[in-house]
Amino acid sequence: MSLTAVIWLAGCATTPMRDGPVPVPGGVRFVVSVSAAKSVAVVGSFNGWSPTAHLMTRVGSNGSWTAVVPLEGGEHTFMYLVDETTWVMPPAADDFVTDGFGNTNGVVMVP
Repeated sequence: MSLTAVIWLAGCATTPMRDGPVPVPGGVRFVVSVSAAKSVAVVGSFNGWSPTAHLMTRVGSNGSWTAVVPLEGGEHTFMYLVDETTWVMPPAADDFVTDGFGNTNGVVMVP
C-alpha cells in the first residue's frame, strides 16, 4: 500500500461521537442516541426550554442525533425532548441537578 493510500485512509476515519455536550468551534455540540425517535430537540435554560429552538439532526443509521448550540460562558441546564412529548435525561453531562419537578437535568459548563 502506498503512503498516499495510507494518508487517504487515515483522512476517511471518523471520530466516534460520544453522548453528551462537547465544546466545538461555534458552540457546544450535543449528541444523544435515541434510535426510535422521529424528532429530538435539545432544550434548556439557554433557550427558555423551547421545544423548537434547537432541533437536532439525525446522523448516521445508529440513532444518533446532534446539534451545535452557541452558548455563553457559565452553567446551563438541559434535557432532550423526544418526539415533542418525552423528556429524556441526558445520559452524559458535566453534572446533574434535580429540577424540582421530579426530573434530573444535565448541566453543561462553558468556560
